[in-house]
Amino acid sequence: MIHTIHYTIIAIALAATLPVPALAADKAATSTPAVNVHVDEPSMKQRMADCMAIWEPRTHMTKAEWRKTCVSSLKDLPNL
Repeated sequence: MIHTIHYTIIAIALAATLPVPALAADKAATSTPAVNVHVDEPSMKQRMADCMAIWEPRTHMTKAEWRKTCVSSLKDLPNL
């Protein structure tokens, strides 16, 4: 149960760092032609760094516990 809560907290925090896709109405309002841009997915190292960057003492977890939870979350939720 407690791990599920930790996964949820980390998932929400990491999701908040992802770019928000433009709405169809926003795309239609622009006059520039569509460009196919390839965006590289962040590496596991970058995702881990992002996860560790959101740790703070108010998480009520030690940094070592947070690190273990980050590793577990990134392993169990690879599309996060």
